Amino acid sequence: MVQYTILSTSPTFTRYSGRAASILKENNCSLVMIPPNDLRQRTDFKSVLSEAHAWVVGINKVYAEDLECAPNLKLIIKHGTGVDSIDLKAAAAKGITVANAPGTNANSVADLAFGFILGLARQIVSADKRTRGGFWGPIMGQDVFGKTIGVLGLGQIGKGVIRRAKGFGMNVLGYDVVHDEAFEEQYGVRAATLDEIMSSSDYISVHLPLFESTRNIIDREQLEKMRSTAFIVNTSRGGVVNEAALYDLLSKKRIAGAALDVFKTEPPTLSPFFELDNVIVAPHMGAYTEGAMGAISEIVSQSIVNVIDGKPPMFEVKSN
Repeated sequence: MVQYTILSTSPTFTRYSGRAASILKENNCSLVMIPPNDLRQRTDFKSVLSEAHAWVVGINKVYAEDLECAPNLKLIIKHGTGVDSIDLKAAAAKGITVANAPGTNANSVADLAFGFILGLARQIVSADKRTRGGFWGPIMGQDVFGKTIGVLGLGQIGKGVIRRAKGFGMNVLGYDVVHDEAFEEQYGVRAATLDEIMSSSDYISVHLPLFESTRNIIDREQLEKMRSTAFIVNTSRGGVVNEAALYDLLSKKRIAGAALDVFKTEPPTLSPFFELDNVIVAPHMGAYTEGAMGAISEIVSQSIVNVIDGKPPMFEVKSN
């Protein structure tokens, strides 16, 4: 009986779903977990990769040179959605299938994004710190109910933010290259240009994938269109927003505030954003709820079994 080796550099794979582990075990798959930190300095990484039939990827990158050491590899699958850390062209050249598990963490990311909006509007993080420091008194915030939110990217996460925003009676502007007219009609979303959203919104929530076409799409010119009372939230990818321009405008209070769960370079060691009291920062945690991680793991396990059996994964990602 053939035994298949599954390498995971995602520490949360199968942790929150016994079913995900069972799917692998029932199909003769042996799971080897290797932590992502200092991955390529570990002596066991290359030896396991050389035997692996599938590689489950977390926050780590997958380089072309990695694939030179993986003669048996049939599948690289992201334990999540974004595949910008994977060299898709190199994988395609080797005939290795790439897949992900989209949509499963949409609610968890949307929850965090809207939590950021409330946190910025009501200065919740600042209020906590000041109260612990002995302050007692009113801390003035901004309204959320009835305000205008601009949502950049109308995939599953963007739609989740819109559903939450409508519960707060917000006016919704939506930007994407593809529009779901039925959804937009149901939730009262008005399609808008990027320029209009940047200049007209009280809150901007960013949910764009990182491609060359979206890299720094929110540049200084766009950021300067924002109202001085407006807030921007980014839970997508750091590279879609020009961080230098954003820092400059935030430090001058030209923009009211920002919440960032993602950064151009991660982890963001000594980021200048850490110095600003009008910025909330988080460690790229949007997808991480127990329910979301369990659902992702089950999709990943089933996709692994599919590919080993000669079938397509549940959600294949093409290099083009």
